[in-house]
Amino acid sequence: MSLTPSGLGTVLDLGPGEELADACRRAATGTGVALVRGLDLDERRFQRFVHDLGDTVDHKFGEGRADLLQLNASAEDGKVVTGRGPLPLHTDGLLVGERTDLIVLYASRFADRPGSGETTVCDQLSAWREMPDDLREVVERTGLEYLVEERGYFPTVPADWYEIPTVRDYGRVRSLNLTLRFPPGVPRGWQVRVKGTDEATSERFFARLGEFLHRPRYLYQHSWRVGDLLVIDNQRTLHGRTAISDEGVRLLLRGQVTLAATRVGR
Repeated sequence: MSLTPSGLGTVLDLGPGEELADACRRAATGTGVALVRGLDLDERRFQRFVHDLGDTVDHKFGEGRADLLQLNASAEDGKVVTGRGPLPLHTDGLLVGERTDLIVLYASRFADRPGSGETTVCDQLSAWREMPDDLREVVERTGLEYLVEERGYFPTVPADWYEIPTVRDYGRVRSLNLTLRFPPGVPRGWQVRVKGTDEATSERFFARLGEFLHRPRYLYQHSWRVGDLLVIDNQRTLHGRTAISDEGVRLLLRGQVTLAATRVGR
């Protein structure tokens, strides 16, 4: 059964002798997301699974490693990616120019009110195919520019506004490469604007794009339970996070891998 009407995602029930990494890789690259429930992974077993899944990315971030980053809902000032606020739908590796094929998320600890601390995943390939012409024009022709504010997490990126191509193709899937805006009044990791336009035009564009990408046809919102594993194809999807409540507890382990051509779909 798919997770969205557009056909995103697979809920896995492993058969006898079926290898977890092989099944997750096949499901994620085929449908965008693999979901497995009821696992028991400590950090060592999680790292082993990440390495079984693919080759760890060339890490360019200021925290963690490609085979293990703790998304620990930090309350420390200045923490955004690993903090408690929302994250807009985005492409992993976008700001640092790093290819990431699969994102691995595992719920080590989780307790929060419904709707809080949940992971959103958008079927961007279906959304792109069905995108209205006015949005498509900006995405495919005008372009987007970024300004990174969370310098501690993204230490290697330019200090001023810079343009990033909105479409990428590493030979497996041609897909969108972008992020939405943070909502007003929350800590931001970055800003994004439409190239060569004023703020009002950018605001209208991102409001329209956000409404479109969050349509139930394309968007899956995962309510975490301890032991849940999500493997997300970063080339087929965009993903984000709802805000974590003041009393919420959320520790996700995250890994990022690339895939050699011989491992895709295996």
